[in-house]
Amino acid sequence: MRPPTEKGINSVSFTLLVANLILLALIVRLPLISFKSTDYIWFLSGWYNQIVDKGYKIALEDTSINQVIYSSLIAAAVALFPYYKLLSIKLLSIVFDFILAFFVYKCVGLKYQSKIIPLLAALATLLAPTVLLNSALWGQNDAIYTALLVACLYALLTDRQAWAFVAFGLSLSIKLQALFLTPLFLWLLIKKEVDWRNFFLSLPGYFIAILPVWLIGVPLDRILLTHIREYGNWVDNKFNMPNLQQWIPESYLPYRLSIILAITVVLVIAVFVSKSRLEVAREDLIVYLATLSVIIVPFFLPRMHDRYLFPADIMTIIFAFYRPKYWYVAVLISLTSLNTYLIQQFEIVVIPLKWLVVIPLGIIVVLVGQLLPVRPLTKGRRHLNKEGVP
Repeated sequence: MRPPTEKGINSVSFTLLVANLILLALIVRLPLISFKSTDYIWFLSGWYNQIVDKGYKIALEDTSINQVIYSSLIAAAVALFPYYKLLSIKLLSIVFDFILAFFVYKCVGLKYQSKIIPLLAALATLLAPTVLLNSALWGQNDAIYTALLVACLYALLTDRQAWAFVAFGLSLSIKLQALFLTPLFLWLLIKKEVDWRNFFLSLPGYFIAILPVWLIGVPLDRILLTHIREYGNWVDNKFNMPNLQQWIPESYLPYRLSIILAITVVLVIAVFVSKSRLEVAREDLIVYLATLSVIIVPFFLPRMHDRYLFPADIMTIIFAFYRPKYWYVAVLISLTSLNTYLIQQFEIVVIPLKWLVVIPLGIIVVLVGQLLPVRPLTKGRRHLNKEGVP
C-alpha cells in the first residue's frame, strides 16, 4: 500500500524538491565524465569502435567483447550519440544510477509513512562515493545489474514473487555477479517466504534480455557462454577485493576449494536461518538477509574484483534505513569499496587490502550474530510515530 502524503508537503513542492535533487546529482557528476579510466581505454572504447566500424551484429560475434547484453546497450547508446564515445558509454550507466535510486526510494518507502525519508535514501544512493565513481568516472555498468537486483528486492518486499524472479533473470543477463543475491532465495525458501516454483521465472527474465540479440543473428552459444568466458579468463584468485582470499595463499585454498567453502558458508547460514526464532517484520527480514547475501558471497568467492561490493554498497543503505542502529554498516562498506576504487584507478593505498579485509569480516560476524540469539524484536510492522520515524 502506498504511504499517504506527508503533511506540509504538497505534490508540487515534492516534485520541485525531487527535481532539485536530480539536478544536484547531475551537477556533481559533470566534472567526472571527462575522466578516461583504464577500463575505458583497454576495453570499453574498443567495444564502441567495433560496433561503429563493423556494425552491431558482427561486433557482438567477436569474442573479445565478453559482455554481450551490456554491449547491446552500448550499441543503443551509439545510435543516440554516434560522435560522443565517452559520453554515450557513461551516460548509459548514469541513467541507471537514477533507476537504482528510484528502486531504493520504493524499498524504503515501504517502511515509512514519510516521503522525505525514502527521498533521503535515494539521495544517499545517488551521492554515495562508489555510485558516483562507478558510473560517472569509471564508466562501469554495476549500476545496471544492481538496479535490477534492487527491483527484485522491491518485488519480494511487496510479495510479487513472479516479478522478483523475472527481474533477477534480467539482472543475471547483464552480469554474472547478480548471483550474489541467490543465497537470499535459499534462505527465504527455508523461511517459507517464497514459492520454489517461482524460481523458474528467472529463465523468462533472462531470455527476454537475450532475445533481441539472438534475433538479429548473434549465435545463441555466443550469448549463453558470455559470462562463462569472461569468468574463465581470470586465472588469479586475488584481485583488489578485500575478501578472504587476501589472507590465504592460493596454494592452500585453490579455486575449486574456494567455491566449495563459499557454498558451505551459505549452507551453514541456511541452518542458522532455519533454527533462528528471531521475530522481525517480514520486510525487515528480507532486507536483512539480502544485505547478508551480497556481502558474504563476494567475501568468500575467488576471482572477485574491486567493484564487486557494489550491490552491498546499495543494500546496506536500504538496510540502514530499515534498521537505523546499523547505520555504520552502510558507512563501513562504502568506505571499504571506496578504498578499492582508489587502489584500482589511482594506485592510492589508504588501508592495505590485508587490513581492509577486517571490515567486511567484522560486519559478517555482526550480521550473522543476529541469527544466533533467541530474542523477539517485533511482530509485524514496526510502530511509526506521526513523523513516520520508528
